[in-house]
Amino acid sequence: MIHELKVDDAAKDLRLDVWLEQQLPGCSRSLVAKQIKSGHCTMSSGKLKPSWRLRGDEQITIEVPEMELPDISPEDIPIDILYEDNDLLVVNKTAGMVVHPAIGHPRGTLLNALLFYAKEEWQPRLIHRLDADTSGIILIAKNAGMHEAMQDLFKQRSINKRYLAICHGSPKADYLECYAWIGRHPKDFRKRFAYPAEHPRAKEAHSDFRVRERHQDYVVIEAKIYTGRTHQIRVHLKELGHPILADGVYGRQAYWPLQEDAQPRIERQALHAWFISFDDPRDQKRRQFKAKIPSDLQVWLQNEIEPLDPEHA
Repeated sequence: MIHELKVDDAAKDLRLDVWLEQQLPGCSRSLVAKQIKSGHCTMSSGKLKPSWRLRGDEQITIEVPEMELPDISPEDIPIDILYEDNDLLVVNKTAGMVVHPAIGHPRGTLLNALLFYAKEEWQPRLIHRLDADTSGIILIAKNAGMHEAMQDLFKQRSINKRYLAICHGSPKADYLECYAWIGRHPKDFRKRFAYPAEHPRAKEAHSDFRVRERHQDYVVIEAKIYTGRTHQIRVHLKELGHPILADGVYGRQAYWPLQEDAQPRIERQALHAWFISFDDPRDQKRRQFKAKIPSDLQVWLQNEIEPLDPEHA
């Protein structure tokens, strides 16, 4: 998990590793030092050392590991359940909810909520992930067998996943494809970067995009991904010149519209995990699930739309 931290004046002259240990409960100074030395801690002026003396008013970014399951506390947080049986749970995650706890952010996540819901009768196992600010469908296995079987389907690329994105600009065509490989950004560990095919720093990635609605300043797009790289849709749409609205990392601004006082308003990346289908590994029956488009995105659509020919397109 990535933490964006603002240094206040009271921290002036403290060592960076000492201050970060104070800011991130459960994070030891040795772990902080490891993250700093490995390049997973930066500020606007560049890389840091554990012994860096703070001056106040810096903006520090650090990535820390996820917590182990035994250290995660159950929490009574509402979950929007789309489907449940003895082996599988399908959840519609709200935007803003982190999926897995990490050091410095141990509570309020989807996994905390799932542990409470399971009531020690089964152990939730995440089959895949979504970014915190992406809403929509997440699959959870209730046992090791289902987890392994579903992950095999993802590895075989036999899961049909559709997303809805609202993007800047107006593409010249109604159908777009991107094959840019994706890897860590060469200068910013928080981000991913589009590389040429077979680049040693990157992995293969393939997405296609269909325009569903055109508006004056933006376009509504249905995305299908054939690979599951981190930030794949966000990176590929940026590469095509149509970054997602309100994507502060890959787009123009962390809100939409760009006018400060405009309403209604999108204050997270306008991306929703809309639809998923697969052949159930238990009986080979086709399963499909759809998560309703949330209101903060639906208000920018002209019509109530459905995924295009989801089984074949």
